[in-house]
Amino acid sequence: MTALHVSRRDAPQLTIKELATIKTSIQQFQLGERSRGRRLLDRGKVYGCKVNDPFFASALELFIKEEQQHSRYLADFMESQSIPFISRHRIDTVFRRLRGLAGLELSLTVLVTAELIGVLYYRALREATGSVTLRIICARILEDETAHLRFQASMLARLSSTRSPVWQRAISGLHMFFLLGTIAVVLAGHHPVFEASGYDFRRFKEETLREFREWEILRRTSVAGALVRPKPAVSRLEQAER
Repeated sequence: MTALHVSRRDAPQLTIKELATIKTSIQQFQLGERSRGRRLLDRGKVYGCKVNDPFFASALELFIKEEQQHSRYLADFMESQSIPFISRHRIDTVFRRLRGLAGLELSLTVLVTAELIGVLYYRALREATGSVTLRIICARILEDETAHLRFQASMLARLSSTRSPVWQRAISGLHMFFLLGTIAVVLAGHHPVFEASGYDFRRFKEETLREFREWEILRRTSVAGALVRPKPAVSRLEQAER
């Protein structure tokens, strides 16, 4: 993967209207992408030792590094537009606390929710301004998120492969309920970006749920594969890479 670098010279300044549309929104997403994922990685190491899979944690570490790279892409663009960074936000704090209190499976489920929302957000952000630079950054992140969702489907499939179908359906239902709540919160907090790109609540919800249903099919397929022939998690991550 080639790195993206944005300088003041490379990125024409946003208009006053565009800056007002995306400023607080991009600040929040850049903060969210900045997570170091230490507790998630620690839990991955424990699970890897438990199932005798030394590659499980390594695959998680690669995933976390790619998420941090997204933060750097956004940070470079923000610097080029003189947009200040923020150190905390209440929504980011809630997500971090949920991941902190949860076990490995629930932590990954919370991350999947954020990734699904992120897919819709970066589509909207890509269309919210005329910035070619921002469009390129969003396109790169969207490519990565597609691979990340496949990776997370395989990870969660491994974790849930021993659970009964009834339990798996119950978890899926709770996941959708949490996703719907997150949709409402994110749209309320980032409505200028979504409105600028033509998204209302109905369109945002429908597209997010479509992404969720497609991801659920992938997860269930991965569960079936795990029951037949388990594979090291790292091999699935490698397959997902471009």
